[in-house]
Amino acid sequence: MDASQLKGSNKHTDSGIIVEGLGNCLVKFAKCCTPVPGDPVIGFITRGYGVSVHRADCPNASEEKRKDQPDRWIHVSWGTDTNDSYPTTIEAVCKDRLNLLLDISSALSTTKTFVLGLNTRSTEDGFAIIRIEIQIKDGAQLSTLMNKLHQISGVLQVLSLIHI
Repeated sequence: MDASQLKGSNKHTDSGIIVEGLGNCLVKFAKCCTPVPGDPVIGFITRGYGVSVHRADCPNASEEKRKDQPDRWIHVSWGTDTNDSYPTTIEAVCKDRLNLLLDISSALSTTKTFVLGLNTRSTEDGFAIIRIEIQIKDGAQLSTLMNKLHQISGVLQVLSLIHI
């Protein structure tokens, strides 16, 4: 199936994504870039697995890749009835210190962020790398959390990760 064969109206899917030209189709969110509501997105028609939704800036959805199979890329957008939450990962690079994890946990709590997983490691040169897998409602919640983490003493950098 390619985009030229798609017929039907634009309808919301159960995932909160509107797929151009398709009604209720299977939609999955790409794990390489974990899009959340508010992110610009694009869809890729997979072979047998519906439409895979990528962030528009995902390396796996680059202009070069879109030119390779133009008939399999499709316009998608966020609807108003999006899921309650979406998984994503952030990473904080910090100067290691006593109670650092306690302060980060407090920021997660005050922003009402649900944690799926947490991995920390200390480096020999006194830094801590903290990777947190979280469930968030939208880009605004992610931005608020990242700003809150930046305010913590010793936090040098906070990144929203794209897995490649």
